Amino acid sequence: MKKIAAFIVLSSLLVVGLMGALPAQADVGAFVFNGTASLNSGFPCTGTCNGTFSGTARGASVLPTNNCAAGCPFTATYNYSEPDGTCLAGHPAAALGTANGTYTIGSINGGFSWTRVGVTAIILLSNPTGVGVAAFIPPDTCAVDTATVAGVAAVA
Repeated sequence: MKKIAAFIVLSSLLVVGLMGALPAQADVGAFVFNGTASLNSGFPCTGTCNGTFSGTARGASVLPTNNCAAGCPFTATYNYSEPDGTCLAGHPAAALGTANGTYTIGSINGGFSWTRVGVTAIILLSNPTGVGVAAFIPPDTCAVDTATVAGVAAVA
């Protein structure tokens, strides 16, 4: 529980810090999100591996106007690389993973890339530009094909 609370606090500081650094006329938005990332090509996988994300985003953006206070659908498609299929004590222990693709939150359609170290991913967003951080919770098996994901992102 303490780790989740620390993650939320650090994520909130990231969003607040980013928004404070933006010009006054910038179109901004911030979202918290959760859902399921599917590794359609399996784990481990290198080369041409594809996946999908389906979840919910909560937050808002200025332009395009998105009011997701009650939740908006959040979907993504991506190519990923999860080259290390290490299994320790019945749990996946991949040290590093990467992905890039496209996402949709309400009327925002953008691109993204992430670098995952352990269970934490740093996300770079494009069109609109932004950043995010997410935590991956893999299943309790080494045969990984999905993971629960929760995070926060800000766009400008």
